[in-house]
Amino acid sequence: MKLNILHVKENTHIQYMSHELLFLAQSGQPYRGTVYINFISIGETFDLLDFKKYLTSLRDKKLYAEDIACEIYETIAKSIQTQDLGVIVDLTARGGIQQRLCYGTKFDAVQKKNIFQVR
Repeated sequence: MKLNILHVKENTHIQYMSHELLFLAQSGQPYRGTVYINFISIGETFDLLDFKKYLTSLRDKKLYAEDIACEIYETIAKSIQTQDLGVIVDLTARGGIQQRLCYGTKFDAVQKKNIFQVR
């Protein structure tokens, strides 16, 4: 899947995060997690609705957990031109083991509170 390009100001530091990562292990069992994306724009970013559809499309793919960060990185890299692209995936624990997978440029994943959340 290719993400549609949106044109933005060059040198904008962009970070995205989604708790809605879900894909299938080779066994067919689901993996859930959070994905963090970080890059510096060279005039392009991707449409968030397209990205949401892309994340949803991963639910039908069978992948090794260790490949998911690379899969997301390559999809973004094929869709837009960036500088210092990095992807971090935090998977929820399975069998008592939690995984953090990183691909591309290293960065600190910062989770912000959802200020619009209704309690």
